[in-house]
Amino acid sequence: MLRSLRQIARLGRSLKTPISTRSLPKLPTTLRLQAPLHTSVSAWKYDKKSSRASDDLDSDDEDDEDFKDERDSKVVKTKVNSLRADLLLKAGLGMARNKVELNFYESKIRVNGKKLPKKSAQLEVGDDIDVIRGFSQSNPSHLVVARVSILSASEREEGLSVHLRRYKSLLVENYRGPNAFKSSEQVAH
Repeated sequence: MLRSLRQIARLGRSLKTPISTRSLPKLPTTLRLQAPLHTSVSAWKYDKKSSRASDDLDSDDEDDEDFKDERDSKVVKTKVNSLRADLLLKAGLGMARNKVELNFYESKIRVNGKKLPKKSAQLEVGDDIDVIRGFSQSNPSHLVVARVSILSASEREEGLSVHLRRYKSLLVENYRGPNAFKSSEQVAH
């Protein structure tokens, strides 16, 4: 600690524009700094991050209190241009658009239990979008999916502000009928 205090004192002496030392913690009189310390640049860097976090939270939204995180999920608030399935998956799960496209062509995306007819399908509030990760190892009749549920959508100056509930890993029963997931991998007999 003594070494770092000496370095701070040297730095303070080298600066020409002093700042009050009231913000520094009280030190024993033998260790007090003789020169003031200039910290506005480093404080600005940290304020930049905290102000960015506060920009994400809009104070005019009272809906935030309505959506609480469940045990295995997280509520995500984001802005999108429209309620297209590919945009919502990108925003909700943080998937790249090419990964969404790949999952679409492998028939791994379901909306409310039905295969997604096209990537750009317009969805509504209350819809659940599932991305199939694979079969469950403990029970082959179940699937492991990542799910995004649309909780709310409100218009903004540019685009929409949406609340999404994200489940990174959820165990669901395999879908029925033509929407059932069939692996394209070869099964050894």
